Amino acid sequence: MAKKIRIGFIGAGGISPGHWHRLHATGKAQVVALNDPSKESLARFYAKCPGAEKLPTYFDYRDMLKNEQLDATVVQSPHVFHYEQTRDCLSNGLHVLSEKPMTSSIQHAKALIKKAASAKRVLMISYQRHFEVEFRYIREQIARGAIGKVEYVQAIQSQEWLRATKGTWRQRRVESCGGQINDSGSHLIDIVMWITGLKVKEVSAWQDCFGTEVDINSTLAMKFENGALGSMSIIGNAPGWYEDVTVVGSKGAFYLRQGFVPEVMQQDAVGKQIKIKLPKYTKNPDANFVDCILGRDVPQTPPECGLRTIEVTEAAWRSAAANGKPVRVP
Repeated sequence: MAKKIRIGFIGAGGISPGHWHRLHATGKAQVVALNDPSKESLARFYAKCPGAEKLPTYFDYRDMLKNEQLDATVVQSPHVFHYEQTRDCLSNGLHVLSEKPMTSSIQHAKALIKKAASAKRVLMISYQRHFEVEFRYIREQIARGAIGKVEYVQAIQSQEWLRATKGTWRQRRVESCGGQINDSGSHLIDIVMWITGLKVKEVSAWQDCFGTEVDINSTLAMKFENGALGSMSIIGNAPGWYEDVTVVGSKGAFYLRQGFVPEVMQQDAVGKQIKIKLPKYTKNPDANFVDCILGRDVPQTPPECGLRTIEVTEAAWRSAAANGKPVRVP
């Protein structure tokens, strides 16, 4: 039997059981050690991941890196720690799958990309939308010119983030490094650029913190490098979850709506609905990560996506602080 990839978890919070089960489902990897300073988090993790209670557990992730024979890690800690922990893992010759955001600064994102390249190690972000067939279909169709030149992009994400994260580290700036736009909003910023293949050139943004330390609601007006316009709203004080994306091109459009059956609608240049056949694709970030380590695939969520996302996020923060003044994205 081939040797399985040995993975350590940095953080065992709410998102970690999903990574545990997806990694073990590959049959090619196993989680062999855990790091989390919270006994409560570990207890909840053990309840959802039978057998995990038998693994060595570390209060400090650096002790885990020192004492365990690892091939890779999954970083799923509060945002402020992502850069340091990912850097240290790469320095120890380990592959890294990071939860979003990869980092909370452009400088740190560039440093990690350079370090991963020099270490010749896989660095990925767990952006699951890259693996969803609706988004993959739109990306493929836009790339082949099905709707012509992209001219306008609209995206909205609504979530009960203000209420659901009250009293947690996510609303403490020192740990989260930002609010909803740097958390769930990271997914939306990333996917808009990923499916269109476009980079944001300029941002005007306004934000509302609702008396907290971090941004809760954000609205962005965007210009893309190809001249397309865009608007994005990331709403953290909504009663529940809702998300949609629209891409309008010179020869057609895509409308992705939560609740549509199918969720994607495609129109041609005169508004006629086009019959869609979604691709078959069953991978997820964890399975892709394992296959990349084994040399059997390429990263579907490379670290450059993290850089592009924090570039837009930083521009939005700067613009909002200047009452909507346009800010160029680096």
